Amino acid sequence: MRVHLYNYERGDFMRIDEAIIRSAVDIAERIQASAILLPDSYASEELETCIPVVVLPKKASDLVYQTMPSSTIKEKTVLQEHIRKLAVVGYLEGAISGLIVGVIDAPNFDSIVVYDPRESHAVKSMQECEKIVCSDVFRAVMSLSLEFALEGREGRHIGTAFIIGDEKNVLERSHQLLLNPFKGHARHTRLITNKDNWETIKEFAQLDGVFVVSGEGVMCASGRYLDVDARSVTILQGLGGRHAASAAITAETDAVAVVVSASGVIRVYQDREQIIVIEPGEWVGRFYRNILESDEPSQSQT
Repeated sequence: MRVHLYNYERGDFMRIDEAIIRSAVDIAERIQASAILLPDSYASEELETCIPVVVLPKKASDLVYQTMPSSTIKEKTVLQEHIRKLAVVGYLEGAISGLIVGVIDAPNFDSIVVYDPRESHAVKSMQECEKIVCSDVFRAVMSLSLEFALEGREGRHIGTAFIIGDEKNVLERSHQLLLNPFKGHARHTRLITNKDNWETIKEFAQLDGVFVVSGEGVMCASGRYLDVDARSVTILQGLGGRHAASAAITAETDAVAVVVSASGVIRVYQDREQIIVIEPGEWVGRFYRNILESDEPSQSQT
């Protein structure tokens, strides 16, 4: 059943959901928010705003509903999880640097929330990593890992890992499983910060072993086997040797490890601990691709 409010300014009736969505847009524009998050029940409403709008799929919410008792807690938790993912992707691409406005659509109540992604644990953890390795390098590795997680390679999902920074010690604690495909090539062709090199990196990601990346973003090696004692680290059950070895190398060096599992989950390890976990999901992929598409015109004009 639709509930209506009388709009004295227009002289007609307005649905509650229409009033809420207009209020959300008004708040977002007043505080210059970076994005607006709406449940799919609001997707049919027409919006006139320059602020990016992300529609959250109902099926993602339903999955959480099945495991949580209170509808209030459910809606808040679902929204927070979506905002967290959005904040991570937006932070990596520089598309979200400010506040996010979200609408909660619950069976018994609707509400508007304002979220500061800078307070996100994942974003804070990424900022801590950027104190160890160059921020541009870390963001490039994370963005490339996000593409692996969302798209895989040649139609199939693959697992891989990037060991970033303290490359001298990392190389001393590892060996080649096969010839190093990056050896002998010019520096500019090995920079992970140059997206023109990503296709080459994606091709080598299908090899066994890990990537070793310098703190300056130079691809030092691919197909590298880590000679570390993984018994010193504790990882989640179900994760394999790549995760264990990547976590262990961060205990013995000052490197940061970014591991992409074949299931599409990204995990970051520092000092043997898992500090970030990202499960992108389909709707995050759409948002990520929208960011890339919106950047294309501006890049072509420069």
